[in-house]
Amino acid sequence: MIVTHTVRITNLRVPHTYTLERDNEPDPLVLDCEYEMAPREKGFVLKWLFNNHSIYQWIPSVKGFAMGFMKAKIDTKIFTMEGSPGVISIKNPDWNMTGEYTCAVQTFESTDKRSARLQIIVPESDFMLEARMGGEQTDVDIMCAVQNVFPQPVLSVIFDTHILDSVLTQLDQNPSGLYSMTVRTRIPRDQLESPTPITCAFFLLGTNYTKRRETIFYDKATNIQRKWTTVAVVMSIASLALSS
Repeated sequence: MIVTHTVRITNLRVPHTYTLERDNEPDPLVLDCEYEMAPREKGFVLKWLFNNHSIYQWIPSVKGFAMGFMKAKIDTKIFTMEGSPGVISIKNPDWNMTGEYTCAVQTFESTDKRSARLQIIVPESDFMLEARMGGEQTDVDIMCAVQNVFPQPVLSVIFDTHILDSVLTQLDQNPSGLYSMTVRTRIPRDQLESPTPITCAFFLLGTNYTKRRETIFYDKATNIQRKWTTVAVVMSIASLALSS
């Protein structure tokens, strides 16, 4: 038996990631569900769901209304501006809006739905790399930390292109849901040649968001000379960390 959909979704627009900019009010998160419907169809309803919970519904006789925990977040007036009942605008999105978004359309005769996952990214409030000689001048103590990010970070210390396995790691999640992570390690002085790069890199799980900082060890100075670099997206570092 061949099932013919007299109402069907033709395009679902949900971004893969959405980055919240610090110190600025975030732009609205706009989702769009385009559909086609046969002229004879009756009883049309369009719904948006977040992790299988209804957040928005549009019925021709009632128009659109938001519900659930996003009731105060969804701008129900955007339909008037965009001219499509499948468009929703989420005001002031936050990290806890990461998840699966589903658009469902139905009539008395047929139904259709599509889903896509959205990952909210919260950039770091601080990213630090500190390296200094130990008290006996025989070791170099290294501390790397990233603060207040989402999703969970993976932090690595890279010494002369090798990821260090012998590290102390601390991971915390604050009441707001953001993660902070600190890694500490110690490198024997006799393993350091001059110059030797020491790098701290992190990426956020499930995303391509990656950053790194670097410091250079110089033997003649018997000290740590800092050279800072910040890279927004460094896929090679992320891949290296995943393979360790």
